[in-house]
Amino acid sequence: MRRRTATILASDVVSFSRLVAEDEEGTLRRLTAYHRACETFIARHGGRIFNTAGDSIMCEFETPLKAVLAAIDIQEAIRARNLSHPPHRWLQLRIGISMGEVTERNGDLLGMAVNLASRLETLAKPGGVCVSRAVHEAVASEVSVPFVDLGERAVKNIPAPIHTFAIAWPGTEIEAEAARPVPFMNRKTALWLGGACLALILLAGAGLIGRHLALSAAHPVASMANPSPAQQVAQGLVLSTNPAETFSKVSQKGGLVEDAKSAPGLYYKALLFEAKGEISGAHRAYYNLARMGLEFIDPHLRYAALVREHEGPAMARQVYAELHEDAPTRATALLHALQFDAMEREAKLRALVKEHPDFAPAHYFLAEEHAEERLGVWYSQKDRQIELASLTAFLKAHQEGKLDDFFLDHALVMEWVEQARDKRDQLEDQLTSASAG
Repeated sequence: MRRRTATILASDVVSFSRLVAEDEEGTLRRLTAYHRACETFIARHGGRIFNTAGDSIMCEFETPLKAVLAAIDIQEAIRARNLSHPPHRWLQLRIGISMGEVTERNGDLLGMAVNLASRLETLAKPGGVCVSRAVHEAVASEVSVPFVDLGERAVKNIPAPIHTFAIAWPGTEIEAEAARPVPFMNRKTALWLGGACLALILLAGAGLIGRHLALSAAHPVASMANPSPAQQVAQGLVLSTNPAETFSKVSQKGGLVEDAKSAPGLYYKALLFEAKGEISGAHRAYYNLARMGLEFIDPHLRYAALVREHEGPAMARQVYAELHEDAPTRATALLHALQFDAMEREAKLRALVKEHPDFAPAHYFLAEEHAEERLGVWYSQKDRQIELASLTAFLKAHQEGKLDDFFLDHALVMEWVEQARDKRDQLEDQLTSASAG
């Protein structure tokens, strides 16, 4: 047996038993996809998985900094993926990180550092990260995310209390315990910044792709003879590669994009600011993105989620009403529709699908409106048929190679496609059984 010092990261899924009980097949499928994402970030930061059991992962890193950076990337990626699901179906992780001496046996690791990481994980909030005092001391000056001192906590099978710190992750419960956050832009500030009428905070960027800049006759932003500031920015964006590929390369490279002007660079910069808890910086990056008039929807989903979270549904509706008026695209029309409730949301989605039948994301969300998970006891045979038709249209766009044009993060595309295929097959079986009966 070989002894050495290592940093241990332990993760576990929150309320996994409940999620499995409610939808075993869907939860296990998502768990597999999420674990693949975790493996990517662990490897990117030089980590090694040495144990998995059910929904948990144990891995080691050479340094505490690499482990914390991996944890931040993992939680950010999971949070982004959860946005396509209702809150009660979110698959959230808790993460604990410790450091100390371990013993290696046949590739597995044993020792107090391993046990401590597992206990710290149980202290983390859903979507959060808890670290030991030693880890905090090693990384506090190296990362700009804020930490909250949770004090000494007694945990099972550890003789002495553990001095614990938690990352004040934006959007998690622990954030409220941190020092007062940077205030969100008020409406006057947003008007000053934009020179138009998009108000308040911004969460989630967009991407860049020349053929999808909404400056065409189908989606005019303003007169090209007198371009708006947003148009001037968009006209100056030139990439030699596909923007989704650019975004992937930028995010893999890591580090801050100091003078980001392209949409992939701005989106990555905004995400990085979020991860660091630098909200004002994220707002500026997201604001520039939101005004570009682009068609990517995954950044807009993030945008709307932050507005709802911090300012409420009414403000989210107002922001997207103004944004769609100021820089209209199918993406802004979709996100504006999604800010409404029940029947009004469904009516707006129907109108969008009718006006733009080739806009695949609208079909995906229309299918959700008629899903049994949303309607419950009101779910009818007609809903089943509408849901199937909408999923079929969505998957047809994927087969024709048209779906990727609406996403910067292609990992999210594949997750949506897998879910749509599984649900389509299930609905076809149900309709066939009903006809046979």
